[in-house]
Amino acid sequence: LDEIHAGIFDGMTYAEIEAADPEEFAMRKKDKLGYRYPRGESYLDVFQRLDTIIHELERQRDHVLIIAHQGILRILLGYLMWNEVKDREECPHISIPLNTLKCLKPHAYGCTCESLCLLKKEAGPDGQTEPCAPDPPSH
Repeated sequence: LDEIHAGIFDGMTYAEIEAADPEEFAMRKKDKLGYRYPRGESYLDVFQRLDTIIHELERQRDHVLIIAHQGILRILLGYLMWNEVKDREECPHISIPLNTLKCLKPHAYGCTCESLCLLKKEAGPDGQTEPCAPDPPSH
């Protein structure tokens, strides 16, 4: 599942985007859900792109393993955990820690979610990146 396409900023870190175009950086920070990267996508665009996959996931009766980038996982988790994530505005801000497996168990009125840490490392200041690691990609 492809990550959010960052358009002209693809492959750049957040720090590089902020240095190259502070105005675009500020616009994304203000509206992470609706902001569309120049020649790229927004979270709302990705919601539409994932619509078919989400419907397929809902029909599955066997276990499914999804390996994807954090932005994609935020959208899927936000959709499938509708009983806890009340508004799609929350989706871009759902914490998806690195090195963690999320196990969703559907039931009649939603899902439960368990987290399993696969590799213990201290989180960075944003709660997701590892300390001393380079900035995450711009997606």
